[in-house]
Amino acid sequence: AYVATVLQSIPLNIQFRRTLVGNRWEAWLHLVRRLMDVQLSQQPDQLCWKLTKKGEFSVKSMYLDVVNSSSIPSSKHVWKVKVPLKIKVLMWF
Repeated sequence: AYVATVLQSIPLNIQFRRTLVGNRWEAWLHLVRRLMDVQLSQQPDQLCWKLTKKGEFSVKSMYLDVVNSSSIPSSKHVWKVKVPLKIKVLMWF
């Protein structure tokens, strides 16, 4: 309910402890533009995995997305994720 209240106010009723400048200000504006397209409802939240037709997670869909990702070279990005090493190894496998 709080998110809906904030998104309905124009301008957004959000305050930061520090001033946003440069790239952070531009990133904030980009996020706000994306949030303006979000339609909230009273329905319960549900998860939807966008890499499969049924919207359900599968290891195969994740693997295919990582392997076929043209914007990220090979699987080097896995090692930069901030998760425990054993999770990184599992993701890499």
